[in-house]
Amino acid sequence: MFSFNKEHRQLSGNTKQRILEILLDGPMSLGEITNKLQIQKSAVRVHLESLQIEDSVESSFKIERLGRPRKIYTLTQKGRELFPRKYDLLLSLLLKNITETNGKDNVKKIMESIAEEIALNIRHEIKKNGYVNNLEESLKIFNSFSNELGFESSVTKENGQSFAIISKNCILHKVALQHQEIICHGLHDRIIQKSIDEDKQQNIRIELKECIALGDNFSKHTVVKKQNK
Repeated sequence: MFSFNKEHRQLSGNTKQRILEILLDGPMSLGEITNKLQIQKSAVRVHLESLQIEDSVESSFKIERLGRPRKIYTLTQKGRELFPRKYDLLLSLLLKNITETNGKDNVKKIMESIAEEIALNIRHEIKKNGYVNNLEESLKIFNSFSNELGFESSVTKENGQSFAIISKNCILHKVALQHQEIICHGLHDRIIQKSIDEDKQQNIRIELKECIALGDNFSKHTVVKKQNK
C-alpha cells in the first residue's frame, strides 16, 4: 500500500507499519486497531507503546457520553512524515517555473531571503546567550539548529579560528542535484553566514569545500575568521 522510507523499515516490522497505515484513517482505540489487524490485543499494545516512544503515535482520552473515557491513538506529524512525500518534485517544478519566468538571479534572491528568515531564530539564540563575538560557541548553537533541520551535522575545530561544519545529510538532495548553486549556495551557505555573521562585521568567510550534490560523501563548509591587518 505504502512505500515507507528506509529509516522506518529499519525501525519497525510489518505490524507497526500496518498500525500506522490504519491510523491514517483517523484516531482509533486499541480495540478498533486490534479488530483490523486480527491479532492479539497484547501484541498491538506493545507495538503502540513502541510507536509512542518513537513519537510516531500519541494517545489521549476521549470522553464518551456513557461509561469511562476511552483511550484513542493518533498519528503524530512525525508519524505522517514516514509516509512518502513529494516535496522534492514540487519544489523542483516551482524553482524551474520561477526561473523561467523571473530569471535565475531572482530565484537566488528569493532563496537567500528564505535563508535569512531561518537564520533569524539561530541568530536570536546566539545573541541571547551572549556569543555574538564567540565564533566557536556560535557554531555550536548553529549546529544544534542544523541538526533540527535534518542536516546530521557536526562542528570541528581545524586550527586557530578555522572550523569545519560537516553535514552528512542534504535535506533537499534531489532538488540540489538540479539547482546546486541555488540550494547549496543561495540557501545553505547563506543560512550559515547570516546566523554567524549577520552583517559581515566579524569578517567571517564561509566556503563550501565538499558537496553531496556534486557527488561527495558529505558536505563540508569551512568557517574562518579572518585576521584584521
